[in-house]
Amino acid sequence: MSEKVPELFGVGPVLPVHDVAKTVEFYCSMLGFELDFVMGTPPDHGSVTRGRVGIQFTLAPAEFVVTSFPGWIYIFVDNIDTLHSEYLERDVQITRPLESCEHGMRELEIQDLNGFRLRFGQYL
Repeated sequence: MSEKVPELFGVGPVLPVHDVAKTVEFYCSMLGFELDFVMGTPPDHGSVTRGRVGIQFTLAPAEFVVTSFPGWIYIFVDNIDTLHSEYLERDVQITRPLESCEHGMRELEIQDLNGFRLRFGQYL
């Protein structure tokens, strides 16, 4: 009897931040995510979702600092031009302009209020 190989079907990054409440507000008002929950008083953990993408935030220790290159979260999207227009209208900090890349993706990168980067990509 062979066992079914486990299938991975999603990922849920948890980012350390100094202010959970401000972070979930930024993701909802600026990036179009919806609030799932916040926990604690004051909040020490929270979660937001847009489409099938969820991101959680947890309270970081005071000494935590995002490095000059913390990496990024890569998010696949089906209409990147409309997302780009949405973020321009909201004055989201764009750190890499919308462009078509030789590896077959059309991409855009933004930075959140904590210094984390989100790169969005659409297959060409």
